[in-house]
Amino acid sequence: MSKALAWIRKSKGDDDDVGLEDQRELVQGFAKDAADEVEVLDLWIHTGFSTMTRDNSAGLLDQNGRIQVCVSDLEAGEYSHLVV
Repeated sequence: MSKALAWIRKSKGDDDDVGLEDQRELVQGFAKDAADEVEVLDLWIHTGFSTMTRDNSAGLLDQNGRIQVCVSDLEAGEYSHLVV
């Protein structure tokens, strides 16, 4: 059984931006086409910067606990597909 992670995020803008709504529809649709089971990581508006590019790690993308769990799950083979 295949499992996809549908990753939804914009780096700036408003939570009600059409880009986020498009992503929610399209990314989840692609994920459903690719896998039997789909899990959604919806980060809304979240900076794209990481600790590799900034000195202050507060609020950065790679410091988000939900992202850290998903990356660990991806590395462990929990998902067969990542759809972004």
